[in-house]
Amino acid sequence: MPKSDVPVAEADNLSKTYGANTVVESASFRIHAGEVVVLVGPNGSGKTTTMEMLVGLRRPTLGRASIAGVAVRPGGPHRSLVGVQLQQAGLPNRLRAGEALHAAACLYPSPENPRDLLERVGLAHAWKTPVDRLSGGQQRRLDIAIACIGRPPFLLLDEPTSGMDPEGRAELWELLRATTGPSCGVLASTHDLGEAEAFADRVIMMRNGRLILDGSVSSVIATSGGEWRIRIPSASPSTMAMIESSELRHSRAGSTMVAIGSRHEIELLRAAIDADDAAEDVIVGPIRLEDVFLFARSEEAA
Repeated sequence: MPKSDVPVAEADNLSKTYGANTVVESASFRIHAGEVVVLVGPNGSGKTTTMEMLVGLRRPTLGRASIAGVAVRPGGPHRSLVGVQLQQAGLPNRLRAGEALHAAACLYPSPENPRDLLERVGLAHAWKTPVDRLSGGQQRRLDIAIACIGRPPFLLLDEPTSGMDPEGRAELWELLRATTGPSCGVLASTHDLGEAEAFADRVIMMRNGRLILDGSVSSVIATSGGEWRIRIPSASPSTMAMIESSELRHSRAGSTMVAIGSRHEIELLRAAIDADDAAEDVIVGPIRLEDVFLFARSEEAA
């Protein structure tokens, strides 16, 4: 997507501590108009806290944030410049979809037409449908419509596809592309690395409250230093020993082993593993984000 030089959202050394517990440490990044940035990391990595500090829903211990150049503070004027979708929307069950969207539109000086927007997100038929009668995917679409109603330059979406099937997830990301356009920047979180790889312009990885990688999908994958990988979800002791004794870069998470190298090197390793244990479950192919994250996590722990 085309990218503006002016950030629509900026985090500058955001940190959050509770007593001696550091939840987020010195998070800094920028989001530009026209790009979809996906924040990834395991549960408890600090994704939600970082996003809440960015838009003023949680006060940082240190650091600052801005939305379209306006300083973020709880209850501040930046709120009219950002649309937010949280994991739990909290809409009253009997509130109708059209009523929810119309109420949100009243908060902005120049909102989208509620009926037109509901049609664009595929819910034209649900104008009079109570929220509790909508499916999970339809509720997510309504949440995004509410976030978009004020024509904000920045959208923040916390786990927007949570609980949806693969087809619904793909449809939702395409909907985001069509609804936001080049004048709006998006920051969305997910723990699904495959989803991030498929739909993000840029990926930010978090682990234990710290940003460990930030870049385009291709540049993040390139940090692995290889082109091909072998992944064994339940490696036997002999296979683990074979990989560990090889000269290939490798990492381990529990019983899962991953090694990376050239395609030729990986194919040779696969042949050796097959010869030793033909029943071993072996996955071979181009390096994926999940492999990069495994290496980044192990290296950070070291």
